[in-house]
Amino acid sequence: MDAEFASPEASRKWASHGWALHAGGAIQARLALWVTAIREAYVALLPLTVVGALALSLASVPYPPFIDAMSAWFGPGWMRGALLVFQSTMGMMGLFGAMSVSARTMNLLHRPDDSTELRGMATVASVAAAVFVLSVWSTGGANLQSLGYVSAFQSLVVGVATAEVILWLNHRFPLHTELNVLDTGVHLRDSLHLTFTAGSALLLVGGGYYLCSLWLGWCVSGLLPHLAPWFQSLGPEWLNMVSVLFNQLLWAIGVNGGQLLLHLASASSSLMAPEQVLWSNVAATPMFMNAFAHLGGAGATWGLILYCAFRGRDANLRRLALYSIVPALFNVNELLLFGIPLVLSRSLLLPFILAPLANCAIALVAFRLGFIVLDGQAVPWSMPMLVSGYLMTESWHGTLVQLMGLVVSTAIYAPFLRQLERLRAERHGRNLKAAMNELMRERTGESTRLIDRPDAVGAVARCLHRDFQADLGSSRVRLAYQPQHDADGRVVGVEALLRWTHASFGPIPPAAIINIAEECELIHDIGGWVLDQACADTRRWRDAGFAGFKVSINMSPRQLDDPAWATTVWQALRRHGVSPQDLDIEITEGQSLSSSPQSEQTLQALQAMGVALSMDDFGMGCTSLLYMHRFRLHSIKLDGRLTREVLTNEVDRDIVRCIAGLGRAQHVHVIAEFVETAEQQALLQELGCDMFQGWHYSPAIPAADLTPYVANWENKASALHR
Repeated sequence: MDAEFASPEASRKWASHGWALHAGGAIQARLALWVTAIREAYVALLPLTVVGALALSLASVPYPPFIDAMSAWFGPGWMRGALLVFQSTMGMMGLFGAMSVSARTMNLLHRPDDSTELRGMATVASVAAAVFVLSVWSTGGANLQSLGYVSAFQSLVVGVATAEVILWLNHRFPLHTELNVLDTGVHLRDSLHLTFTAGSALLLVGGGYYLCSLWLGWCVSGLLPHLAPWFQSLGPEWLNMVSVLFNQLLWAIGVNGGQLLLHLASASSSLMAPEQVLWSNVAATPMFMNAFAHLGGAGATWGLILYCAFRGRDANLRRLALYSIVPALFNVNELLLFGIPLVLSRSLLLPFILAPLANCAIALVAFRLGFIVLDGQAVPWSMPMLVSGYLMTESWHGTLVQLMGLVVSTAIYAPFLRQLERLRAERHGRNLKAAMNELMRERTGESTRLIDRPDAVGAVARCLHRDFQADLGSSRVRLAYQPQHDADGRVVGVEALLRWTHASFGPIPPAAIINIAEECELIHDIGGWVLDQACADTRRWRDAGFAGFKVSINMSPRQLDDPAWATTVWQALRRHGVSPQDLDIEITEGQSLSSSPQSEQTLQALQAMGVALSMDDFGMGCTSLLYMHRFRLHSIKLDGRLTREVLTNEVDRDIVRCIAGLGRAQHVHVIAEFVETAEQQALLQELGCDMFQGWHYSPAIPAADLTPYVANWENKASALHR
């Protein structure tokens, strides 16, 4: 939820091993897991929230010309249609929330090492839905309104409780099934077993909630008559302030404060004025609070929206604020309540309470000083801010008071939002760093794909995959070329290296995106783009009079199994007028090298057209020797782990010496990469390497800078031989 809460993975770990933890820590971890599940569940429901908020906003516009125009365009039933959309989305959000929260809680609570298979997720969600309907209808009567955000708190409680009870029942009454290779999909026996679990959960959670509601109702009905005189003795000003405070505290835990206050007030009508009253001298006034305290909805969220939209640095918060502008015009702020979220938030709890209290105090002072006179017309709760102030006072003074509240709200939210942005940026930075380290790690024999992982690594992988696809072909993706030198210093080759600058994260290590791409078809898109770009650059260099060096591109082993790859290479060479002898394809070991018949045909076709083949990362695996046995290689590039420590590691020196001897015997060039110092280059040359690549000569440089670089080193080599 906030930066203070544990991650889902940490929460799951705590929950799975709670027996070994201190009781206080275990409870805190469980609460963190519940909060995480609630937050993620309601974030997943945001698309429906947005659609419902926009539909309600359209139906709530209090402007007759707009209503007439919509009726002329879409017919007289357009408003009913908009309200139906609202009822089927936001109007059912409590029900959807209970289902989503239960499913997400069950997912986080399930232990990956549990021998019991997690079955019946659809059953869990449907049981939560049944318990939710049973709970809200048993206490408030059967009506559709109770299935919406008015019962948001019930959805949180029911969703979490249902998942916990079902998991507890599954552990107490496990299903022991025989191996049946003929059964697929949802098993009938599993479903019948879950009948007992579902019925028990319905009875335990629904019955428990009903009993708790009866007890709470009994307490309230017993206390309210005794407390009502005390509340009335506070006077209307303090009664309005107390009502605003209660509303915010209730919304902070997911309870629709306004609806609950109206419900409680119905037991003692002297506490709350009717909804059409502009001001009451003996009770709290809902219309006054809506118009002057809750600017944008519960929490005076117009101040939050303005700061995030125009001063915020967090792109996600800014985007959410912009989406919230239209609904906020009509005091609908569920996007912020459950999107940021403000519900169950600790970081924004204080401004969430203080902003509407400050607004209410400003309006009360203005009213008592006679600056505003509440003698205008009644307005609905959805009347836009500024307009409602003018109509209720029939003066621009009412609008001015609302503007003052807006400025104060923004000022109250500002420091807390800056802190929230800082905490989110730090958390995102830590998650991104950890995820990037995992994405760049060499992957061998792992069954779970990076983009399928449910943790932060998987989220980052999916984000990078999606964004790279969008950026491929734009200026954000480019090639840089790292020169390869011979012993005399001449440039005898360049390696094309992928470079990507992400719009938000900055430069992304190539290994990260390649590891992701090798899991899906994206690797073929990258290979085709790199090939075409490298051939285009080679043509420009040749036209400028620079020849004598090969251009190397990396090929993933997955591309070997593509029947069209050899044809793609030939077409790129012809399209740009590049000789096959100018191209060197390096076979990388990002995944295990393929030995399929198709890979053999691809390599044979490439060699037949005259393209040079090289082996990258040679020396740390047997597959490199296998390919050297099958095909005539132009060069072998030593694994960087050998060349980096060659000055200090005697074993690495012996391995390099052996590989260099093998290369000479087979008339294959031996390339040493990651050459960073003159001493390192001299030793590698002594050991038998004949080509060198690394920062000792140059980092990877843009294509436009290569021709002057080559000319400079040609001049140096010529001067040395003179």
